[in-house]
Amino acid sequence: MGAMIGSGIFILPGLAMAEAGPAVILAFVLAAVLVVPAAISIAELGTAMPEAGGDYVFIKEGMGPAAGTIAGLGTWLMLMFKGALALVGGMFYLEVLIALPNVEMVAVIIGTILIVVNIVGVKQTGGLQTIMVVVMVAILGLFVTFTILNVQGPQYQPFFSGGTGGLLTATAMVLVSYAGVTKVVAVAEEIENPGRNLPLGLLLSMGITTVLYALIVFILVGIIDGEALAGSNIPMVDAVEPFFGYIGAVLIVIAAMLALISTANAGILTASRYPFALSRDKLLPAFFGDVSARLRTPVKAIAITGGAMLAIVVFLPVEDIAKTAGSFQIIVYILVNAVLIVFRVQNPDWYNPDYRAPLYPWVQIFGIVSGIGILSVMDWLPLIGGVAIIVIGSAWYLAYGRHYAADEGMVGKAIAKQMDLTPEPTGAYRVVVPVANEQTMHDLIRAAAASAAPHDEPLLILVNVVTVPEQTALAQEMEVEADRMAQQHHLLDRAAKYADELEVAYVTRAIVGRDVSRVLLNTIRKEQAHEIVLGWKGKRNRRDAILGTTLDPVVKKASCEVTLVKPRYDSFGDVAVFVGRGPHTVTAIQRAREFAASEPEATLTLVTVESRGSNGVPDDEQSAGEALIAKKAEAAGVPPDAYVSRVVLTDNVGDSLPRLASEYQTVCIGATRSSGVEQALFGALPERVAERATATVAIVRAADPSLPSLREGLRLLMRRFDKRERHAPVSTEA
Repeated sequence: MGAMIGSGIFILPGLAMAEAGPAVILAFVLAAVLVVPAAISIAELGTAMPEAGGDYVFIKEGMGPAAGTIAGLGTWLMLMFKGALALVGGMFYLEVLIALPNVEMVAVIIGTILIVVNIVGVKQTGGLQTIMVVVMVAILGLFVTFTILNVQGPQYQPFFSGGTGGLLTATAMVLVSYAGVTKVVAVAEEIENPGRNLPLGLLLSMGITTVLYALIVFILVGIIDGEALAGSNIPMVDAVEPFFGYIGAVLIVIAAMLALISTANAGILTASRYPFALSRDKLLPAFFGDVSARLRTPVKAIAITGGAMLAIVVFLPVEDIAKTAGSFQIIVYILVNAVLIVFRVQNPDWYNPDYRAPLYPWVQIFGIVSGIGILSVMDWLPLIGGVAIIVIGSAWYLAYGRHYAADEGMVGKAIAKQMDLTPEPTGAYRVVVPVANEQTMHDLIRAAAASAAPHDEPLLILVNVVTVPEQTALAQEMEVEADRMAQQHHLLDRAAKYADELEVAYVTRAIVGRDVSRVLLNTIRKEQAHEIVLGWKGKRNRRDAILGTTLDPVVKKASCEVTLVKPRYDSFGDVAVFVGRGPHTVTAIQRAREFAASEPEATLTLVTVESRGSNGVPDDEQSAGEALIAKKAEAAGVPPDAYVSRVVLTDNVGDSLPRLASEYQTVCIGATRSSGVEQALFGALPERVAERATATVAIVRAADPSLPSLREGLRLLMRRFDKRERHAPVSTEA
């Protein structure tokens, strides 16, 4: 949504009003309807290829490098034109407060600053972007609230003064307002449950933005004289100033500058990725892909993109900029709809999206036909621009690209490699094993192999994630961090060799992402994993993290079983499991039995620890403990002759558990069921055992745990202060 609010509302209403008259309101709604097919298509493609990062790769992979060249060049130009529009529009609004000697000259100066910022590589922060969006929406909300009662009915007559041609021309012009709708696919790999949340986010952001656009344009048409609005570059100020004076104008200028400068900066940043990607795929000369060793940014791509954007600012009128940007956007949307049809028809083995576009192929056909229809009625300049990008893109590919380009691009190869590595049987028991370093790699793979062995068709998914900054394109970082990519493949090769030694089936996944925990959660979902085995060094890193910033989200949100291992020995040896009353005990017993079964001489002991009662009858506690062990073992499917029972009576369970754990070589314990509040204040009991015990400790969490509510968590917290608590049997799970 933040990517869409910009020139669409602050600049285009006046320009579009000149074409369509009051029907400009309908033009914004019609433009949204025309974008919906592309949004639905890109949602499906994004869930099928979350690592790809955008429309260029989708089109190149589906329709080949020739279409990819057209899409890449078209999107590059569209983003440059959109950035130029935002730069010029921002200066129009700034001029309300400050007398500028020349709008274009100041726009060039600010644009140059933004180019330098992107070359130097100053990081953007998601928090700042969120604040900017909130401020913009708040100001626009106040605008709607305090001006809507001032609209005048006669202002809307005649509604279709521009005719059908004017309406369609205005629709094409304002299409660029919705260009940001496809940007969310760049972070598809990090979205939880993308099959639901990606299309929902796309359509919800489009719906909210469309309503906001339509409301604001409805108000602008209703309170500003038609001729004045049609000739205005600052329609929002024109609407506010008569009613709220200078203060209202200042607030609108602040909102406009936040939106437009942010859009211009994003235009330079995002647009420069396209010549970089085209160069890496050998569809443009190699110098576009040169990366500064010191700055770690594609300096030439950014400089050329920014320079072209500034030339557009200087040489083209603002209305021509808007129309031409719209024509390039329409071409990309047509190709996005077409490529979805290609993927559905070809149906490659790896193409398995979590979300499938409804009403296929009619929605896509509508998107293609309507896009061509809009192009056919546009003015000569944007029409020439649209046709030219197709002709030039095709000619460039025939003259240059086809001689050098590989069949697949860099990111496409990475995706295809990962997808092609999934011939495993549909019924396989899958265990995801993140491989981060050679120190813990063997312990985790050994634990995963032991856990998977009793199941039919066990398969380990060996995963390594190379993280990249938020503002860096994945393809760009894959090239810049070549040494890290080499280390990644070396580590996975070592992991695969060890898995071969254990004679367990495996596949490897080399993934580039921005957040390890999100990538792991996405991998669990894509692989339909039954379990994930994670390593932990046994101590907290930060005050606000229980297990660590990577582990906490996975342990909390993973849909599969989770085994968290703090390794100590290179074999399991004698295995014990602490039996408690919590929801994860049964899974912990199963995991302990799997570990013990993997080594011929290993023994399995089920241990329960009970507080001594005040009634002086220890036999009661002993009997209760033995009954608990028998009950939980039966639920876990472990026969009585497969384990040894041990009941320990103690005055302090928390202190006794780490000591008892140290008597064994490996200990399994169910994850806590305590609330986050209780964990943060006291540390969950299983984690305290892992921190203090000298044994290898595995904390086990069952699949789909039923977590307590905050009220239940607070109730458990208060019970710690109840003296009666120590007289009751104490579970080894919190």
